[in-house]
Amino acid sequence: MQVIHLTYPVKKDIIPSKIVLVLGFFDGVHLGHQHLINEAKKVAKIQNLPVVVMTFDHHPREVYAKKHNFEYIDTIAEKAHKMEKLGVDYLIVAPFTKEFSEISGQQFVDEVIMKLNAKIVVAGFDYTYGPKDISNMSNLPIFAKGRFDILKVPKQTFGGKKIGSTEIRKAIKNGEMELAYELLGHHYIMSGTIGHGKRNGHKLGFPTANLVWEDKKVIPKIGVYATKTKIDDKWYNSMTSVGYNITINQEKKIYIESHLFDFDKEAYGEKMTIKWYHYTRGEIKFDSLDELQTQLELDEQEIKEYFKQIKN
Repeated sequence: MQVIHLTYPVKKDIIPSKIVLVLGFFDGVHLGHQHLINEAKKVAKIQNLPVVVMTFDHHPREVYAKKHNFEYIDTIAEKAHKMEKLGVDYLIVAPFTKEFSEISGQQFVDEVIMKLNAKIVVAGFDYTYGPKDISNMSNLPIFAKGRFDILKVPKQTFGGKKIGSTEIRKAIKNGEMELAYELLGHHYIMSGTIGHGKRNGHKLGFPTANLVWEDKKVIPKIGVYATKTKIDDKWYNSMTSVGYNITINQEKKIYIESHLFDFDKEAYGEKMTIKWYHYTRGEIKFDSLDELQTQLELDEQEIKEYFKQIKN
């Protein structure tokens, strides 16, 4: 898969052939998004055309609503990895600037969709490309003027509710990792590098890898989790703490620290990915390090038992 970072105004013939263009923001690349992309792949196969997904470098609400603290399920790199696994041929990342936000629905069609050489446009029923009462999927045929075909994909639901990124963010922040899994179709992941911590875990016999992650990722609820952690392209069962280290220090900073089972190497600066499975308990302030160590031993035992019982 090729990733293209778009500039606006869009130049013609970025992709030489006609394309099936899939529109959306795709945060999380959840089950609804996967269905959308699979529908696009079906028509692309019939037409013998590449599947091109267009997303934005940041969420439109950061510009429209000035919501600068917006939290993301995926980084661009994580999103690209998921798209590649789904069989997308090109991922276009467009800058969502104030200037871009002010173009009309007709301009979006003429200056973006047409410049990208779209033969078929695929989007969800609620996709908008400007003011939602005008620039919506019901009006897209008016702006298209017969120049490309349109496939509007209906709402996808789980438990009677729409599968959406908002619901997934809420589940992650509540520590409901199983629900997040059901809606995403895969486990929530956080990726980054291993940073230097205070080595308190080493002193207690529970060495940890400290995740340095990108800003604006959704952070799971404070507590301890059953996780899998990948270092050096190998996955390890692990227990991960999200918290402030309240027994050891008073620093108001969230740490995400994974203790990997059957792993004891120095790996500072290495890439690290955490896959989140199950919330086990909240953060507790202990009266002594001995009490903390005893609890960590219980946590490890509980999480090892958990992984014996699950399949995915």
